Amino acid sequence: MGRILCVDLSSEELRDEPLDPEFVRDYMGGSGLAAAFLAREDIAAIDPLGPGNPLVWMTGPLVGTAMPSAGRISVCAISPLTGIWGEANTGGSLGPRLRFAGYDGIVVTGRAERPVWLSIIDGTATLHEADELRGLDTYATQDSVRERLASNQVSVACIGEAGERGVRYASIMNDHGRAAGRCGLGAVMGSKNLKALAVAGRAEVPVADSKTLSDVVKAVLQHTEEDIAAQAIWMAGTPGCLDMALMYGDLPIRSFGQGERAEAGNLSGVRLT
Repeated sequence: MGRILCVDLSSEELRDEPLDPEFVRDYMGGSGLAAAFLAREDIAAIDPLGPGNPLVWMTGPLVGTAMPSAGRISVCAISPLTGIWGEANTGGSLGPRLRFAGYDGIVVTGRAERPVWLSIIDGTATLHEADELRGLDTYATQDSVRERLASNQVSVACIGEAGERGVRYASIMNDHGRAAGRCGLGAVMGSKNLKALAVAGRAEVPVADSKTLSDVVKAVLQHTEEDIAAQAIWMAGTPGCLDMALMYGDLPIRSFGQGERAEAGNLSGVRLT
């Protein structure tokens, strides 16, 4: 989409930053591009729960296109849990709708004086007071924000009480049960007094070669229809991979101290479905 939204919550400044095509080509998008933005800062001096910790939301180049399994968005910052690079990602419609709203990513810095939430609708970004949302869980927050925007065609990412209270493993939740669940980035969001992010739009993601993309999409879909592992994930989500991971010794049992344990098969998503 060619631009990033930069949000300084301390000054309430919202500005667009154009994306240099060569810069994007070097870092591609997603977590790589988020890391490049974070590397502009003096990382060693960043307090993970301080206003100077950038919270970066970044899509990849295929997000919002017809490509299967290319809809995720990365959320990155210095982790309050580890004090080093923190990276999470989440599915649902948040990533595609951010691009439909006209942006490839968002960089949030500073700290709001009072709780706020951010909306980006058809290219227009607005900060709103969030006092009435404070203390709500993530399901109620998402419902309330959609109600305020009078639309169900909106993706909402938000924190609950754990993020508000700075719990260092708090998640950011979106599209009800989806989670950017690693590294405590919900606590970073809470430290900025940012309760929620809502995105929606009708822009189309530009594609350089739509014919080639269409051909690749067809090939990928044909492959996944015939692939047992892909069908297991489709039926049961990530736990659908559990039996295959056990077979390959690739299950992180006891912090990767073990790769196999027969009883783990009882938790197979296919068995539970």
